[in-house]
Amino acid sequence: MNDEGERKLLSINPNRPRLLIRGSRRLIFIPILMILILSAKCACAYSLPKLFNFNIKNALDEWQEKVFKNRVLYLAQPEQKGGHLLAKSKKACSGLIYKIKFDPQKYPMLSWKWKVIEFPNKNIGKNMKGGWLEQDDYAARVYIIFPSWLFMNIKCIEYVWDENLPKGKILTSPYFENIKLIVAESGKQNADQWVMEEHNIYEDYKQAFGKKPGYVGAIALMTDSDNTLSTAEALYTDIKVGYKK
Repeated sequence: MNDEGERKLLSINPNRPRLLIRGSRRLIFIPILMILILSAKCACAYSLPKLFNFNIKNALDEWQEKVFKNRVLYLAQPEQKGGHLLAKSKKACSGLIYKIKFDPQKYPMLSWKWKVIEFPNKNIGKNMKGGWLEQDDYAARVYIIFPSWLFMNIKCIEYVWDENLPKGKILTSPYFENIKLIVAESGKQNADQWVMEEHNIYEDYKQAFGKKPGYVGAIALMTDSDNTLSTAEALYTDIKVGYKK
């Protein structure tokens, strides 16, 4: 949908939750909605848990890339110890999406390892007009998407590593109120080293939205630095989704 189409959508029902037009094209959540809606009834059965360790050259063939503003370099590096995914952004915003369907009440656990090499320079963004929109860049993000046939009912949890926000803080996205950001890691003290994360997405969803989730429809990864006009770099590996503790 272009900017003019979005303006018409908002004018039809000005009371619906506002999608901020200026940032909608860079948001990973909105472009995948149609993919999830169209595939919701025909999602394939998956052998759980699903593990991604990027230890083969074609590891990204099963992921879909969505480009919003310039292109982030995503590169599987199987030659590195154990294999990992390199994500390097230069004033860019694009993400990787993997469609997978499962019940988070039965299989609530998600884990991964990430390493931040470079945080986006948010001091640059502070000198721009605006506020949080200009600060909404993160060296590393992991998304869990909960689809629905109704556009405004689609939900998303976004785990981020931020250098300033306190660990455990839950925020509402400046782009869409159905996206909740959870600060999974905070600060620079663990930068340039692997950090293991494990989260109960079922419990996190209830804490973020105040109710039980539906099924998971996709996961996604993103490293971005377009708002701050800076650079960011991170590594991801051992992503494991859909298992019991």
